[in-house]
Amino acid sequence: MQDANARFPFIARVLILRQFLWGAAFYGTYVLLTKFFLQELNYSEADTIMMMGAFGAVGPVFSAVGGFVADRYIGSFRAVYIGYTIYTIGFFLLGLGASDLNIPLSIFSIALIGYARGLSATSPTVLLGNSYSETNRDAFQQGLTVNYSINNLGSFSSKYLFPFMVAFLAYQGNFYIASGLMSITLVLFVVFRKHFVAVGNDIDRRPVSVKTWACFVAGSAVMLGLVFWVFSNLDAGKYLLYALGACAILYFIFEITRATTAYKYKMCGVLITIFILITFYFYYGQMLTSMNIYAINLMGDQIMGFIPIRPESNAAFNPLWCFVLGAPVIYIYGWLEKKGFSPSIPTKFAAAFVFSAIAFGLLGLSTSFVGEDGKIAADWILWVHFFQSLAELIVGALGAGFIFEMVPRYLSAFAIGLRSVALSLSGILAAVISTKIALPKDQVLTPEIIEGVYASYFYNLAMLAVVMAFVTLLLSKVIAKLIRKGEELEKQSSDQSMAADH
Repeated sequence: MQDANARFPFIARVLILRQFLWGAAFYGTYVLLTKFFLQELNYSEADTIMMMGAFGAVGPVFSAVGGFVADRYIGSFRAVYIGYTIYTIGFFLLGLGASDLNIPLSIFSIALIGYARGLSATSPTVLLGNSYSETNRDAFQQGLTVNYSINNLGSFSSKYLFPFMVAFLAYQGNFYIASGLMSITLVLFVVFRKHFVAVGNDIDRRPVSVKTWACFVAGSAVMLGLVFWVFSNLDAGKYLLYALGACAILYFIFEITRATTAYKYKMCGVLITIFILITFYFYYGQMLTSMNIYAINLMGDQIMGFIPIRPESNAAFNPLWCFVLGAPVIYIYGWLEKKGFSPSIPTKFAAAFVFSAIAFGLLGLSTSFVGEDGKIAADWILWVHFFQSLAELIVGALGAGFIFEMVPRYLSAFAIGLRSVALSLSGILAAVISTKIALPKDQVLTPEIIEGVYASYFYNLAMLAVVMAFVTLLLSKVIAKLIRKGEELEKQSSDQSMAADH
């Protein structure tokens, strides 16, 4: 495209707007589901934690499959367009399910949303990457960070507002709003279809055979059935998610054996990075499981003594901080580079673990400051999210860009899906472990329970994060050597090709 060398090509700006709408729709719904299942559908705390863990895990674990399908069969643009159509339907049906507390319809609706996320999650990054020229990769990294920040702006807006709007619109009204937001993205895809196809992959610019579409529909039905089964059978379903995640990683290892020697080294570096991401996103998973339950049970309803907040809106602190901190983080990176210090991406991940350790140490400390009203000040949760969001901001945008740059282009969507597989595996693991702090319904929260259940759990997470910071520093040296070797081999191959041409 003509503006592919611009800082923000036209289609990149459209994709960033799409990210805001998606973030508002998806996370606005996400933040309501915990209380929806606890209070409206009468789930226990343990079952609600598992449902939220599964909901957060299903889309990412299937995203590797969605990325594979986009790479090989239907194209990245078609994957996003179809996925967002299903999102729109899923949110609408969830509204119908909430209107009469229909549990099977509600589960089927979030299964549709999970399937849509799996199909379409990786392809927007591919479209964004392709909208920039090969010589404009630094701008692409900046575009990823801006995209991530805008996603968090949409997420914050809906996470804060949707819980307040429940009083006026009930749960179904909010779910219908989410469906409306997604329908706007469909309008964007129709209006700018030619632009999207131009930055899609080769398959997007070719017709797809009837046989391929038939296989896609059949495969989608099977995938949707599996997702519905996972949500309906949470205890057994988690093992299916583990198995799917393991299969995706094994397939990536298989592709390593087929890659050129230079890419073999780089992809081995990606494989180690996936392990680091799985461990890091375990902490991300805590925010929507154990931390969320803790906040719903114990958080006060005012920030700084005067700003109203619903306990379930505590999740809004995360995107708020990510949005606010995005520009400062970019500035700090630039300042460090001017000083001649440019830490590797895995080294930045080690710093992220340090911030996670601080976050969960503060969370454990907050249990000692329960007021006479039986609540902790919302400010504690605000600052916990500050440090965890700083960690997430370091990892979130950089992880996808790092993987995109380290793998062959024919594996780009699938490889980015591996990052989501890490998110999925860690999310379901976080949910399983978080059930240890689940309390029976109507349990009175005594100081002994708060200290014995919540404090010890959060302090243990903080100590584990410190250990992982050191482990990641060691692994970063291994990753750096692998990438350096791969780049040396690429340069040798390029030099030989140039010599042969002359």
